[in-house]
Amino acid sequence: MATLELQTDEIIEAAHDYIDRGWAVMPLKARSKEPNHNLIRRAYLDATLDLYKATRWFYQDPTANLGISCIASNLVVIDIDYRNGGALNELLPATYTVETGDGLHLYYKAHPSMRFPGTLWQGVDVKHRGYVVAAPSLHPNGKPYRVIDDRDPVMVPRQFVRKDAA
Repeated sequence: MATLELQTDEIIEAAHDYIDRGWAVMPLKARSKEPNHNLIRRAYLDATLDLYKATRWFYQDPTANLGISCIASNLVVIDIDYRNGGALNELLPATYTVETGDGLHLYYKAHPSMRFPGTLWQGVDVKHRGYVVAAPSLHPNGKPYRVIDDRDPVMVPRQFVRKDAA
């Protein structure tokens, strides 16, 4: 039980930190990337900046992972998956970064009207209209998501914004 309480407290503290940054949070299933539909119906559309609501969700399901709605938080996240051949390169400026179970999430500021391709190159995807799993959640492989660069997100490089959109 102590481990469960520690996990719950750590997730709630992280949720509050994200809300303080202006990032909308949501509950996910335990050790999963899937929305916790027992607590929310519309996935990232139900993400919140309400501290009370977020706290209640994570006490209702103390095993829940934590997600962040990208578009509601004015973020775009570059998702580098090592297992799919993804790699960090010089085109991606330093920004808020999370180590995932098998790669990295690089968080950049982005306006909700911006549009992005779904994939930048092999193993590197773009998350904007949707959500990402946030630290300190547990990856399905059991490895915790971990913040490795806590700087404020920088603006997304214009070269990644679709030319036919904002």
